[in-house]
Amino acid sequence: MITKHCLRFSFNLCPKQAKGVTGVRTKVAPMQLIHGDEVLTLKFDCKPCEMHIIGKMKGHILNLPQPGSVVGHISPEDLLKTIPRAPH
Repeated sequence: MITKHCLRFSFNLCPKQAKGVTGVRTKVAPMQLIHGDEVLTLKFDCKPCEMHIIGKMKGHILNLPQPGSVVGHISPEDLLKTIPRAPH
């Protein structure tokens, strides 16, 4: 997962936010978030302003259908119901 608002920004450690401030580095060690027995590793890529969140894949996520795969049959009538109608 990639997010545009990372913890470094929240803690005023973002090099783009703190131009001219000493002690703010663009190459930093990863951080970890720990919640119960779950550990998430946060890796920062400051140049494009990205924080990558890395963790163990959950079992229920692995059982979901792949994006773009066909899960079931949709009738043409039901498909037409999803198209917004212009007001008369």
